[in-house]
Amino acid sequence: MSNNLSGEYFYFSCYALILTFGIIHGANDILLLMKGKTNDKKTVINKTLKYFSIVVLICLVFFNLPVISLLFFLLFSAYHFGEQQWTIFENNNSSSLTIFYFFFGSLIFTILFTINSSEVSDVIFDITNFYIPQDAYGSSLIILSLVNIIFMFLNYRILKAQLFHQFILFVVMLIVFSIFELLPAFAVYFVFYHSIPSIIEQAEYLFEDSSAKSFKKFIIKGFAYWLIAILFLVFLYMIVKDQIDFSLGIFFSFLAAITFPHVLVIYKMKEITRKK
Repeated sequence: MSNNLSGEYFYFSCYALILTFGIIHGANDILLLMKGKTNDKKTVINKTLKYFSIVVLICLVFFNLPVISLLFFLLFSAYHFGEQQWTIFENNNSSSLTIFYFFFGSLIFTILFTINSSEVSDVIFDITNFYIPQDAYGSSLIILSLVNIIFMFLNYRILKAQLFHQFILFVVMLIVFSIFELLPAFAVYFVFYHSIPSIIEQAEYLFEDSSAKSFKKFIIKGFAYWLIAILFLVFLYMIVKDQIDFSLGIFFSFLAAITFPHVLVIYKMKEITRKK
């Protein structure tokens, strides 16, 4: 795609990937919450209104307390990405991996941020008016790399069955991060490493089947919620367009708003599957 599309269209395709597969992987959170419970219309409407109220509230907090909100977004997302990465092949039921998931997700963020340190600092400044010096990323990368090595050593018996596959994925991720700029690198990771594997896992949990038919059913079931999320992004843009130029900062702020409740829902789902 990058070789055959001009810069503008290539970036548009990256946004499109995030706004389709990236957003729709969290579009069935209400169904996940309702799994095994009474599924009447009143309960579904009540859960949906509560869910979207949380999203709107987080969005308001994000724009009023951007530094705190961005920090919590990164902390939540770090755990979420790390957990998804290490449960692609096997859903471990060991509680000792919880902290490891967080540090591994933090390492992924830090690698991406270090390679694109100038652009990342600009995005963070756009959101928070606080500029992070570029040498801070390198120091964080060294520390987190050592921490992850220690945790892998301590949990070797649990992780050894998937270490080879994870190593291959990690190498490919490094290549992608080193080749592309911030947005396309994030799009590739977010969609192909995180969202699509998550859709497969959620579809299997909801419909007790991991076939292509279940994948398609997941997409269809989540279409209405996906459409609401896209309309919410458009509405958000219409509100802030006169005060703030549309940028990666606004885009990531929107992702942050819909990420918080999704992380909690997936954590609850995985907790249930671990007990089976």
